[in-house]
Amino acid sequence: MTPNPPTIDSVAAEWAVRLSADPLSVEEQQALDEWLNADTRHRGALIRARAAWVDLDRLAALSAHPSASAPTVAASSALSAACEARRLESPPVASSSRRFFLAAGLAAISLTGTGVAAWRFRRRGDIYETAVGEIRRIPLSDGSAILLDTDTRAEVRFAKADRTVELVRGQGLFEVAKDAVRPFIVLARGISVRAVGTVFAVRAVDQDVKVTVTEGVVEVADPGTSGSAALERVGADERAVVSASQGIRVQRVSAAQIDRNLAWRDGMLSFDGDTLSDAVKEINRHNTRQILIDDPALAGRPVVGVFRATNAEGFAETVAAALGAESAVEGDTLHLRARNAR
Repeated sequence: MTPNPPTIDSVAAEWAVRLSADPLSVEEQQALDEWLNADTRHRGALIRARAAWVDLDRLAALSAHPSASAPTVAASSALSAACEARRLESPPVASSSRRFFLAAGLAAISLTGTGVAAWRFRRRGDIYETAVGEIRRIPLSDGSAILLDTDTRAEVRFAKADRTVELVRGQGLFEVAKDAVRPFIVLARGISVRAVGTVFAVRAVDQDVKVTVTEGVVEVADPGTSGSAALERVGADERAVVSASQGIRVQRVSAAQIDRNLAWRDGMLSFDGDTLSDAVKEINRHNTRQILIDDPALAGRPVVGVFRATNAEGFAETVAAALGAESAVEGDTLHLRARNAR
């Protein structure tokens, strides 16, 4: 069976990886120039591919196995080249709360796989939902706001004694207006997160419930846990992980870690040594077109970088280029496999 010829985007991704690793040799530069001049589409493809940053030295340092000499996957964002160049020249310095308000600009649009606004967001009374690939900001009647991640459902119930939001599934970032009389409570899989005025995120995607606080203090309660671990106070720059087996665990997190964990609020996903398997799982949450890893040897390779959440194709192309693998489209599915695999 003759393998399919490489696509323009896959070749562009390979050149982007090589350009970001080491200076090109004279022969490589000549080969690149010939490829760019061979088709008017090639230059645009390379510009899109280079709207990414690749840190192979960082990846090599992360490798836990001395034998893992092959390059691992590096970073890719599907931002435009101009926007990415501006970001690299002048990285923004912003507090977590300021980042939240920047993300609030998403109130006017929804993020989809095509990058076109799609008004599929639904409100049924006090029930709010986002579809796959959508991020939406919800202003509440008390002055609070919720930023909902992809495929998320939240049910809001305000009463005289309290303000309650049940996160049925997915992930949300909550910016809570202060009200000393009515605490703000988020429920997720039986876990209660109580706040008066603060900014925090709750994730109910995997088996564990995760609470990340960027401002103020919240109380995390797990009725299913006995003893002192049933209630924990979680402050700014801390995260609580609640699991059935270990109860509530609170840990300090750096500003950089918080930015990575909450990159979704800007329509991005950030990985720092996550396995390719976990990265693909998270990318798949944001896309209707799914990625499958056909080669088990690829699944455990580490991923470092920032990717546009709704660009499954760009993620797969960059992964394939960096790992010396290939990305193949079969119907509505993207496959990652060893190169020339049958």
